[in-house]
Amino acid sequence: MSKMGKGYGSEYHLHDQLTHDECILTTRIAQRLDVKSADVRWAETGHPEHREWKGMDFLREDKGVMAKWHEFWPQRGNPPNWDAIATVDISGTKEWLLFEAKANHPEFCSKPCGAVGSGRDKIIAALGRTKRHLGVHRDYPWEGTYYQYANRLACLFFLNVVVAIPARLVFVYFAGDCFPDGRWCPASEEEWEPLIRACHLTLGLREKHTFSGRVHEIFVPVHR
Repeated sequence: MSKMGKGYGSEYHLHDQLTHDECILTTRIAQRLDVKSADVRWAETGHPEHREWKGMDFLREDKGVMAKWHEFWPQRGNPPNWDAIATVDISGTKEWLLFEAKANHPEFCSKPCGAVGSGRDKIIAALGRTKRHLGVHRDYPWEGTYYQYANRLACLFFLNVVVAIPARLVFVYFAGDCFPDGRWCPASEEEWEPLIRACHLTLGLREKHTFSGRVHEIFVPVHR
């Protein structure tokens, strides 16, 4: 998620939803997961200096999980940040919902991996493990364009496979935003869909893969 703008941008719109219309967003998520709205519970960051959760901080009380996370992903630099986190009860099992929000095309593409040295090696190894799990050929580069999307999938792999903690990714795509610099903001779900397909093709993701049932897309019109 990019820096919050005043009246525009995915961070602004998600904050607006959670502040004023949490019930609407919660309802959409509950419908997508086929659960009751009351089963979706939003988590506070617990960090007064920033709004977003970083890496696996939401599991920081579990020392065993954090030790494995340190082995899996470098701790220097900027870890994956989550725009919001919630839990949901599905058939009596607690699952984590990790949110990534987008409102325009440039932020969806994201910057390539900027790590160097041993940190970069660790990231490439983690991405490689994730690709093998998803049946993606090793020649597809995940550290370039759409690196952010790729590292979110790596986090999903870490949780569900490495430490066996049920988790899902929820991508919230805002439709109809307007940026002062004139960047393209998809106006509808129909305009978002080809961008998402391009991402999947670039990363070598098949239409159906191991995590197909754990990656969800929600399209939300912005308030004007």
